[in-house]
Amino acid sequence: MRALNRLALALPTLVLSCAAMGQNSYDKTSTEVADSWIGHDASELLMQWPVDRGFTSNELPNGETAYTYNFGTEAYSYDSSYAAPVGQSGNALIMETRTEHHDVPAHHHCTVTFYANAKGIISRYEYDGVKCRPYVRGWGRPKSP
Repeated sequence: MRALNRLALALPTLVLSCAAMGQNSYDKTSTEVADSWIGHDASELLMQWPVDRGFTSNELPNGETAYTYNFGTEAYSYDSSYAAPVGQSGNALIMETRTEHHDVPAHHHCTVTFYANAKGIISRYEYDGVKCRPYVRGWGRPKSP
């Protein structure tokens, strides 16, 4: 009976731990990469990380600047065509070309926001998303001086 009581007490903690692990989509290595940017000038980040799409920067009222990177896929559409039999004339099939339109929705994978103080030095960061690891690890640490 004592073993069952201990299990009943441990189970909510185990479930909570598993739920928390599921919400954290980054691992220790990607956190180390993001941590490595703290104390570096934001201009280094802007030179190394992509700014051609999915990037925004905002001046915050407290004097910080937020540099936000949104990773994922953008929505797009395409048409596909195929031949389909629609009848028969003697021994010959009558074919018709059909076209289908496909809309592919956007998918949000990760948002990483680095915050730089008024002097442009990165002081903290935040993650949000389901697949941060490949992006954070892929873009890497600041280059050595």
